[in-house]
Amino acid sequence: MATDYVMPKLAMGMNEGTIIEWLVTEGQQVERGAPLMQVETEKVVYDVEAPVAGWFHIKVAAGETVPAESAIGQFAHSAEEYAEISGGVVAEAAAPEVVFDENLTSTGAVMPAAPVAAPAAAAGGRIKASPLARKLARNKGIDLSAIQGTGPGGRIVKRDVLAAKVGAAAPATAMSAPGTLTVKGTVPLKSMRGAIARNMMQSLQTSAQLSQFSEVDATRLLKARSHFVNHADSYGTRVSLNAFMVKAIAVACQAVPIANAAIVGDEVVLYNEVNVGIAVSLPGQGEFDSGLVVPVLRNAERKGLVQIDSELRDLATRAREGRLAPGETEGGTITLSPTSAIGGEGVYCWSTPVLNLPQAVIVQPGMIMDRAVIHKGKIRKRKMMPLSLTFDHRVMDGDPFAAFVVTLRRCITSPELMLA
Repeated sequence: MATDYVMPKLAMGMNEGTIIEWLVTEGQQVERGAPLMQVETEKVVYDVEAPVAGWFHIKVAAGETVPAESAIGQFAHSAEEYAEISGGVVAEAAAPEVVFDENLTSTGAVMPAAPVAAPAAAAGGRIKASPLARKLARNKGIDLSAIQGTGPGGRIVKRDVLAAKVGAAAPATAMSAPGTLTVKGTVPLKSMRGAIARNMMQSLQTSAQLSQFSEVDATRLLKARSHFVNHADSYGTRVSLNAFMVKAIAVACQAVPIANAAIVGDEVVLYNEVNVGIAVSLPGQGEFDSGLVVPVLRNAERKGLVQIDSELRDLATRAREGRLAPGETEGGTITLSPTSAIGGEGVYCWSTPVLNLPQAVIVQPGMIMDRAVIHKGKIRKRKMMPLSLTFDHRVMDGDPFAAFVVTLRRCITSPELMLA
């Protein structure tokens, strides 16, 4: 009897998933553990492997969004059973061919036939491309819509981007008549983009958010970081400013526990562990959209700066390459949302961070710049950091929030507090 295959529940908070693409073809004989499909949840894209072996029957087309644990395919245990459940006949298998990964290294896997170059645009205008291919195309200034994909199902992979000409672009469209508008593109408000829209609206409509804006002297913080940068070979990493901010948040949360809390039901729950979510920007599935994911660095209160930095870099890299494991975006107790890229060179600015519910606090440092300030009674040039914070007034009041901010600022102005 055929085995139903359901949309896997890849995380506790996952309610639905979008099938970005099937990595197998209809009726293909699939081995257990072989790449089966690419799924986009509200937070991240996952490559999913086949849980069993068999002839695979696709019940839900790529591009569709379905509830978690709903049937999307079937595994038949024989060619005859597949023909019965699909109403068709299994095609005679062609001579197998060795499959190569994106680095052109043999994987040992086989395909029933050689891939045929095909347009990479899937249903709804979505461009099918691997995360690495998207990153390469973005860095080289190549329009993915102009590339023919040679991966499974016409997916654009690394070799396709490397073979494309820099500046390759889609054909130009005719000019519109006066007084009319032509559509350059559309971004479906679903999956990750839709989740961001829903979550931000829910956060603003269901919590009592207050924000504070200030600047803090980060001169000594930069000097402390220079020590780690100069000894990067010994430490194994160039400790980033984000690592210092994560540690400062951990110290402040231990000093003011109510900041490390969330509303659960009709209670405010305070946590022992300081699990810091770090906002990471992502390229979108198409040319015009973008995404945002918040992987979680756990137990920041127990870790030193070098370990925090190494884990942050690993999380950010795997987030951008679409390799986060299920659960790595859950369990955060407070969020860091760096915005040093906002404004650009010479622009000193603040922005209003939106709470990552159900958390009570979000911290948003900006770009550090030289500023003329009063320091020890004289006007001096100092390295100043714009600092924006938002808190949930349902969870905490002004006094504890002020205590949290004071401790956070002390860690930045006196980084030795983080090295103790």
